[in-house]
Amino acid sequence: MSISRRKFLRQTAYVSSALAGASTLSACNIFIQKPQDTESGKDEVVRPVTQDKQTLYIYGWSTYINNQEVLEGFTKETGIKVVGDAYDSNEVMLAKLEASGGRSGYSVIYPSDYMVTQMRDLKLLSPLNKKLLPNISNIASKYLELPHDRGAIFSIPVSLGTTGLAYNVKAVNSIIGEEPTDWSYLWEHKSKLRISLVNDYREVLGMALHTLGNSYNTKEKENIEQAFQKLRELMPAIANFTTDAWRDPLASGDLMMCMAFSGDAIGLARQDPNIKYILPSSGTSIWTDTMAIPRGASNIEGAHAWINYVMKPEVAAKISDANSFGTTNKIAKSMLPDDLKAIKALEPTESMIARSDRITKLEPEVLQIYEGFWTRLTTGLG
Repeated sequence: MSISRRKFLRQTAYVSSALAGASTLSACNIFIQKPQDTESGKDEVVRPVTQDKQTLYIYGWSTYINNQEVLEGFTKETGIKVVGDAYDSNEVMLAKLEASGGRSGYSVIYPSDYMVTQMRDLKLLSPLNKKLLPNISNIASKYLELPHDRGAIFSIPVSLGTTGLAYNVKAVNSIIGEEPTDWSYLWEHKSKLRISLVNDYREVLGMALHTLGNSYNTKEKENIEQAFQKLRELMPAIANFTTDAWRDPLASGDLMMCMAFSGDAIGLARQDPNIKYILPSSGTSIWTDTMAIPRGASNIEGAHAWINYVMKPEVAAKISDANSFGTTNKIAKSMLPDDLKAIKALEPTESMIARSDRITKLEPEVLQIYEGFWTRLTTGLG
């Protein structure tokens, strides 16, 4: 199964379903990361297929609703109660919906852009009824024409994400004396750096491909091998490949610099002024998370009500504040807290977008090439 570039993004601790209503569960945590079968790795939570229309079951990333005001506001406005389960990768979500044959019990999901393409091709998504989504006018038009779903037929883009460099300012300045501006910094100072890269072959090999002048979505084996060889040059500086467990080591200075996803890195930078997050000047990977309605959803009306509600500017601003991602909501931008708006890397500029790539779906045989070189890189087989 393909490894997601978002596999551990915004991951929260597993919380037993038995604790869902207990006082130990924070009031601001609405999505609950359900335990998985440790043998199969499958999500064993089962939601009823036939449902009360006054209850809406959502399957998504855990921090898209982490403010009690959002949940209470929706229930007050519509009378519909939200029950949410969280997944830690697009692939877990896809597998569950495929296995259900369109009867998963969920009426709203949060696939990332490349997963929308895959689910659309597998006929796992229901087209949206725009008449029930008047707040779509709040979404900047350019985000409604993205390649993964032109015209927003099956999905509404909700958050903007990037992949960049998070670094410890004091550690970098004391040892190297200059702060990074591009991916090339990693190679220029590899003998002095201690870094981590995300545990995601499309992102890491894609970054190396990009530095060699190729696309993140390159299909030619020769170019992918060149990217692998370039990454081998960095191995002495790489402490590990991790998508999530870099925060404490970076804050303490044990790691000097980490390849990271924007929400994670910006969230840490908002807490620790010694941490900065930048977008490499030559470009990077840019992605979008969306809201969609899976095929076979039981509460179509409630699903549209939820999507429309999340597109309200004040709601979109609260969600962006909570997860430290950029927002596609053009009105919500002015409502973000000052500390978040002050972070230049929150959203890529038009010129940065022009220099960057979106990771797209590749054929299985091409992914096998990526996976093969990734295994050689991470296991040291050479």
